[in-house]
Amino acid sequence: MKKDIPFIVDFNDKSHAGSGFSVNRFFCRLPRQQRTWILSLGFLSILSLLVYIGYSKHSSKFTQHILLQYHPSENSKEPWQQKQRRHENQRIEGKVFALPTNERQIAVRDAMRHAWKAYRTYAWGFDELEPISKRPSVWFGLGLTIVDAIDTLYIMNMTQEYSQAREWIENYFNMDVNLVDKFNSHFEITIRILGGLLSIYHLTMDDVFMRRAVELGDRLLLNFNTSSGLPLAEINLKRKIAHTYGWTTDLTTAEVGTVQLEMRDLSRITGDKKYEVSLNAADRSAAVLHNQVKNDGLVPIFVSSITGQFSGEIISLGARGDSYYEYLLKQWLQTGQTRPNFWNDWIESIDGIRKHLWRVAYPENLYFVGELLGISVFSPKMDHLVCFLAGNMALGWHFRRDLTYLLDMAKNLTTTCYEMYAQQPTGLSPEIVYFNLDAESNKSAILVEDNDAHNLLRPELVESLYYMYHLTGDKIYQDWGWQIFQSFEKHTRQNDGYSSINDVRHVDDVQPRDKMESYFLAETLKYFYLLFHPTNLFPFQQWIFNTEAHPLPIYTN
Repeated sequence: MKKDIPFIVDFNDKSHAGSGFSVNRFFCRLPRQQRTWILSLGFLSILSLLVYIGYSKHSSKFTQHILLQYHPSENSKEPWQQKQRRHENQRIEGKVFALPTNERQIAVRDAMRHAWKAYRTYAWGFDELEPISKRPSVWFGLGLTIVDAIDTLYIMNMTQEYSQAREWIENYFNMDVNLVDKFNSHFEITIRILGGLLSIYHLTMDDVFMRRAVELGDRLLLNFNTSSGLPLAEINLKRKIAHTYGWTTDLTTAEVGTVQLEMRDLSRITGDKKYEVSLNAADRSAAVLHNQVKNDGLVPIFVSSITGQFSGEIISLGARGDSYYEYLLKQWLQTGQTRPNFWNDWIESIDGIRKHLWRVAYPENLYFVGELLGISVFSPKMDHLVCFLAGNMALGWHFRRDLTYLLDMAKNLTTTCYEMYAQQPTGLSPEIVYFNLDAESNKSAILVEDNDAHNLLRPELVESLYYMYHLTGDKIYQDWGWQIFQSFEKHTRQNDGYSSINDVRHVDDVQPRDKMESYFLAETLKYFYLLFHPTNLFPFQQWIFNTEAHPLPIYTN
């Protein structure tokens, strides 16, 4: 027989009605000890409920007060800050890249793996590799090759190598170690390290990289605290001290005009305006340069750190001047084409180039960009660095198709830069060339002096080939790139890594310089890989590249 259980009662069971059942009568029949226990339990439950209600009201007010302290009203935020807050509780996916699609891309990825393996074996955690000596070299003390090359690893879908780099950045990137206790170029740190961190953050949306970028950006911001509004030349990140060069108060125009993309992007991803529009930040330095007197848009390669005015008479789109012009166009694009000063300064400079620097060399009729050594003193010298300009002009034409001369100039300059490679026995370009302006001379159009015959694994022509192919669809630019890549493989590849060389004119004696530049992995191999992809992995309406080939997004405001 089933035993009755008195504590389980169905109050909807009508069978109890005839027997006169009630809760009160049931409770009174319980033993005294059980009745006391039930009453005590009920009293404690009611008391706990009252305490909880009171605490909740107080706690909500306290929490609201804390939120108001650390998260100001959405109405007081800039548009990109509001956007960031709206996405805080959403999962934001990074950009995904597939495996290589053709033999040329596979060959480039194999080259990247060869370079990375050598660096990891002999220089891991240090800045760069000396591939002949098989030892590391120290520059910044911040694992430069790791940070500079990590987005290339990610784009090439080199997952194991990417994971190695990410782990190092998360656990070992440290600006307070003794290796960092030195003065280094503010410009180089910005474009290579800050640019690398920002780029890989945008590609992966991994907060590890944003945190490191903020840590670095906060220290670099100290360099902008100047009377002129221009950043100083050097900074000691460990000591948080900035200064000009020891031998001059002048800065180079490229240095002070090529840090704005990165600082502005840091403001956009953090929602903190201080890197972009505060009193001492990127926009102020850009405004200082904009307000200076120019020669048909062209500016000298030096600028005073004290007055902010340009210094000297040398005008060049090579060393010390190049990326100032590059960033004029890219800042206009980065800000959604909403700041006309950037475009106006850039297009005026292109017109100045046409008027003062654009020449033709004989007998091959090669167009090139020379230099001004004074108001009317022209030099037919062109650095390999100038080859960036072809891609830059093609990019400008892409957004202003009515300016057809931009594409014409881009094509002509790309051809000349290719000939700088093709005419050398190694198939590699020297660092500097001179051009023959005498139509009656028997000399070649391209002349190389002994001190200029070295090749530093530079990316500028490959960069322009990337733009030219994806903007025109002409496969000749891919074919030229493949020829150049094979020359790098033949003459600069070492048993471990790659090395710059001293002489491009002698196939049997190139004289390796025992240096593998971080930009060879960050820029040269990346642009080769993107050049050989059948479609543009970084649509020009959505992305720009900083001067170290780190992709950054275009904003609409």
